[in-house]
Amino acid sequence: MSDADRIVEFVYEVGQLKRLPRAGWLFAGVQNPETVAAHSFRVGVLAHAIAVQEGANPDRAATLGLFHDVPETRIGDIPYVGKLYLDVKVPPEAVARDQVRHLPPQLATHIVGLIAEHEAAKDLDHTPEARCSRDADKLELLLQAREYQTNGIAKMDRFIHTMQASVVTDTGKALMEAAQRIAPTEWWEAFGRR
Repeated sequence: MSDADRIVEFVYEVGQLKRLPRAGWLFAGVQNPETVAAHSFRVGVLAHAIAVQEGANPDRAATLGLFHDVPETRIGDIPYVGKLYLDVKVPPEAVARDQVRHLPPQLATHIVGLIAEHEAAKDLDHTPEARCSRDADKLELLLQAREYQTNGIAKMDRFIHTMQASVVTDTGKALMEAAQRIAPTEWWEAFGRR
C-alpha cells in the first residue's frame, strides 16, 4: 500500500467520529447528542481563540484540540459514569500509536505527539498550548450544556458546574463566565436588533 492509501484509511477511521455520539449526553437525557467530531471541531476553534489571548501558539493549540479525541474511534466515548467502573490501562496516546502505525513515520509520530501533549495537560507536565486545548475541551462541554439547557433539556447545571474547576487559563475563566451570562441564542438575536 502507498502512503496515500494508508492516510486515506486513517481518515476514514477518523470519520467514524462524525457518527459517534458523545455518550455522557445520552445519560443526561439528550435524545440526539452532538458527535465527538462536532465537539472536537469547536474545541479546536476555542483552543485557537484562547491561545491567541494567552500568547501561546494558536495553530498548535487548535491542532491539539482537533486531534485530542481521535483515539475514541477505537475505544468509544466513555462517559464519566463508565470511567468509574472501567480500569482503562491504555492511555490515549498508546491507542493513537496503534491507530497510526501504518502511516508514514513522520506523520504517525506527529499525531501521537499531539494526543500525548493534550493529555499531558492533566498533569503538571504541559505546554501552554496543551493548557489552552484542555481548557477548550472543558469549555466546549460547558457551552454545549448551555445550548441543551436553552433547548429545554433539564439537569445541565451539574455539567456546567463541574467544568468550572477544570478551567485554568485566565482567558478560559473569562470565557466560562461569559458563557454562563450570555444566552446561546444571543449571536442570532443580535441580528434582529440591527
